[in-house]
Amino acid sequence: MPVYEYKCDDCGYKFEALRSIKDADHPLSCVKCNGMRTHRVLSTFYAHSGAGSTSTGSSGSGCGGCSGGSCSTCRH
Repeated sequence: MPVYEYKCDDCGYKFEALRSIKDADHPLSCVKCNGMRTHRVLSTFYAHSGAGSTSTGSSGSGCGGCSGGSCSTCRH
C-alpha cells in the first residue's frame, strides 16, 4: 500500500497515511485535531544516485531527459 501525504484545512497540520489507492481521496480525519477537512497533497521525492548526479525516478540509463530513448544522450 502506498503512503500519501495530507493537509488539514482546519489546523494546517501535514501528515502521512498508509492507504489503498482506491481510498486515497476518501475523507480522512486529521491526526492532530480530528478535523475532517483534509485533502491529499502532492508529494515529491529526491534520490541521490551518487557520483555527483541526481535522479528523480529515471531508470539510470542516461535517458532521463527524453521519453523514448531517441535523444543523443541515451546509452542503450
